[in-house]
Amino acid sequence: MAPPQYSFMDDYSEGAHPQLLEALVRTNSTQQVSYGNDEHSNKARQLIRTKLSATEDEVAIHFVPSGTSANLICIASCLRPFEAVLTVDSGHVVSKEAGAIEATGHKMIVVPGVGGKMTPENLEKAVRQNQFFPHNAKPRLVYISNATELGTIYTKRELESLSAACKRWNLLLLMDGARIGVALSTPSNDLTLRDLVDLTDIFWIGGTKNGALLGEAIVVRNHLVDGFAFYLKQHGALLAKGRIIGVQFAELFRESLFFELAANANNVAQMISDNFQKLGYQLSAKTETNQVFVRLPESLVKQLEERFRFYIWEHLDDQQVVVRIVTSWATDTSMVDKFNAKAKVKCFHEGHPPCRRCQRGNRHGCVLTDPRAVVDNVTINPVDSSDTPQLTPSNPVASLSPSTLISACDTYRKKFPVANFLHYPSLIANISANPSYVDSVFVASLLSLCARFLPEYDLDPGETYAEFARSELARKAFETPSLSLAQSLVMLVFYEWGSGRPYKAWMYSGMATYMIQSLLKTADDSMEHNPDEFHASQIQYEQLVRTYWVCFAQDCELSSGARQHFALSFRHISVPLPVSDHDFNFGRRGPPRLMPADLTRGSPLCVKLTIEHGLTVVTRGFDIFVRILRYANESRRGRVSLTTTAPSSPQQTWQVLKEELDEWRSLQDSTIQYPATSVQVHVALGYGERFAYINLIYFMSILFLYRDQLLSSLKQIHDPRHNPQCSTSSDGPTWSEGAIDRLFEAAQNIGGILSALETCSAFVITPYAGFSIFVAAHINMYGTVSPLRYPGGQERAEDEKKANFSYLERLCEFWPVGHNWWRAVQDANKFYETARNNQEHALSGDRSGHITLAGTLDEYGDIRSSRPRNEPSSNASHIPLHRGQTNSPSQSRLPFNDQFILDAQELETDMLQWPFIDETWSSGFDTGFDAAWPSFG
Repeated sequence: MAPPQYSFMDDYSEGAHPQLLEALVRTNSTQQVSYGNDEHSNKARQLIRTKLSATEDEVAIHFVPSGTSANLICIASCLRPFEAVLTVDSGHVVSKEAGAIEATGHKMIVVPGVGGKMTPENLEKAVRQNQFFPHNAKPRLVYISNATELGTIYTKRELESLSAACKRWNLLLLMDGARIGVALSTPSNDLTLRDLVDLTDIFWIGGTKNGALLGEAIVVRNHLVDGFAFYLKQHGALLAKGRIIGVQFAELFRESLFFELAANANNVAQMISDNFQKLGYQLSAKTETNQVFVRLPESLVKQLEERFRFYIWEHLDDQQVVVRIVTSWATDTSMVDKFNAKAKVKCFHEGHPPCRRCQRGNRHGCVLTDPRAVVDNVTINPVDSSDTPQLTPSNPVASLSPSTLISACDTYRKKFPVANFLHYPSLIANISANPSYVDSVFVASLLSLCARFLPEYDLDPGETYAEFARSELARKAFETPSLSLAQSLVMLVFYEWGSGRPYKAWMYSGMATYMIQSLLKTADDSMEHNPDEFHASQIQYEQLVRTYWVCFAQDCELSSGARQHFALSFRHISVPLPVSDHDFNFGRRGPPRLMPADLTRGSPLCVKLTIEHGLTVVTRGFDIFVRILRYANESRRGRVSLTTTAPSSPQQTWQVLKEELDEWRSLQDSTIQYPATSVQVHVALGYGERFAYINLIYFMSILFLYRDQLLSSLKQIHDPRHNPQCSTSSDGPTWSEGAIDRLFEAAQNIGGILSALETCSAFVITPYAGFSIFVAAHINMYGTVSPLRYPGGQERAEDEKKANFSYLERLCEFWPVGHNWWRAVQDANKFYETARNNQEHALSGDRSGHITLAGTLDEYGDIRSSRPRNEPSSNASHIPLHRGQTNSPSQSRLPFNDQFILDAQELETDMLQWPFIDETWSSGFDTGFDAAWPSFG
């Protein structure tokens, strides 16, 4: 069976870039205003104007579904019936649009083109030949395309000359931008988007041929915009669901995806063009963008048509034809499912690698014999057919400028304060002196995290840098440990978690931990025997210490209460705590180092910790946070460990954890406690992100600690046999009352911290911050259905919930792991909305149960993306779920799995999987609580 043909006919054979499809799915269930006035289209307009360096007073932006409609509407809106369009003989509107322009009543004046381009000389000659008024149609609009039908582009000088000629003759200039992406992304281009605003009257930006499902963005100078929307409507281009185009363009222009996709198409086309020329075939047009025009013998064309599809552009007299080959945004391997289309391209001709056909035919020209063996991000060295394969990893950081690397370091310092182990003064000095002084694996790991925050530098996607770092780390895994490698592993841990690959993150975390422990042991031995040498290397030792504690905090962050690699508890670890940032950066010897055991109220060495000791504060906070999660998980399942050193009851364990949390908070100076100190103060000092992390950890600990307390109290109320001594006062159970107040307050504070940072343009958008918002969103959703004790009532709860949803939507733009949290809160919100609107169930006298702020703590306290199915609950309720239902094992809880609701038979059963839903539930929301609830009102 012959292999399927691969198409080089056009650049829209594929559907859409996965990022655009994901954005469409993510925004699908939200209601939006119609006809292009939705928030996504407005956001897209804002992003495009930013790229244009233009204001709303200069240009209007309208979206249409296709290129033909864009040309038709642009021309129809600009011309009176007797006015004509001037276009080159190869112009798209002449040969490819079925007379759409003529159908509007406008004459087409064809001008000879030069390399597919309009020249001022030929334009002016055509204008002079059409001045016999009123017998000639009046030339009024010049139509050009960039890139042209022959794949060529206009230089800035050419466009300036053409624009000046148009002004001399009072002509409007329209640029067809179906392939504007590839035109502006080719290395020889010197035009900018702003130049197009200045030198044309109207142009459009093509999405259909550059990664979108459909859609083009028309940019209209404001002197032509009056009545433009009416032309959209009359010509059937004003889509009711305009959001479909708006969402896609917002993704294309949010960072640099639009130009990345175009550059990929250009690069692969250039590879094909170079191969043709090396084989001695003649190009019929210079390859500047993603179209290759080459003269080939008809006999060869027939062979190629067995495996490939392409256009025969022209038949020549000498048994030769001109073929057109078009590459697309998806031809690059990194764009779609790691499909190695470059391998296909390299074997476009006989004997040019790699292909299975050459292998079957015993042809010896293939460097690789099977395209499935191609490795991403490798380059193939030129070799003779007799040579063996030579693969060398491409280094994506080799050509980066010092300023780019310094910006990445500064971004890392701000965006990832929990991993503050870099000595920036020496690091920046090394980069400034010679970037090669810094390990390329370290730089790649850094950029895997930071490239997403640096759109202005036109960097590769983070995965490109991560893949290079992985391959190099695998090669160096058995070499001598180094601090640089350990820190590279730590950064890859954050990358893998944010990318939704938690188990890979665990693997790198373990490697980093063992490596840094080995380095510390060596340093301690050296310090013991050579104390003078140790004093001379304070900075190097401090970096080891900080990296160790970052590994510890990272282990806590990843474990989510499940387990920890570190065998010792925090206070039993013998590694000293980090010194202050001031002492670290200046390399000074400060006061005696604190040990973990010193971090108590009773220690004479421990004073109030300030933001300068942020890493110490964060590390201890994560230690307490993860043990609270572990306790809550085990308490809910009835498996609290009762060792000889543990308290004798879950209540006592809860109290011990609460005291540790209170002690940790009391050791902090008031200047690092929110809301006593505002976010803005620390942003002004450059510590906003670190301040946020300290307080996120505290409020997350409060949420999980008091949520477990509330669950315990509600169980006692619902079933007195659970604790015969439990009783309620006339004012209700004060324990539960205080717990729910703390929950609501903590959820609001989490949102308040991140919102204040965003207002200050110092936003934190990391996986842990997203996890915090995910948890807070469930508290706030609960507040919308039981608002009596919620500070600010139902309206405030709705506002907080919407802000949480908005944050998670933005998180998805940066971190794939956010998609699962986003889907989970959207589905949970459907349940709460249904429950709130179903009041008659509560009034019917049904006492089947109640909603609790408990539920599957271990599920949303765990970063794992999937869980074992059909896991029986050890404390399943004996109360029926609903009338006619009998008790059943706990549903499989898969809040991070796309399939986690597929097996549910009805909505109420589905909701057992949500973070704040217990095995029993009922209604009675807006009126407070029914008889089964504590009296919070």
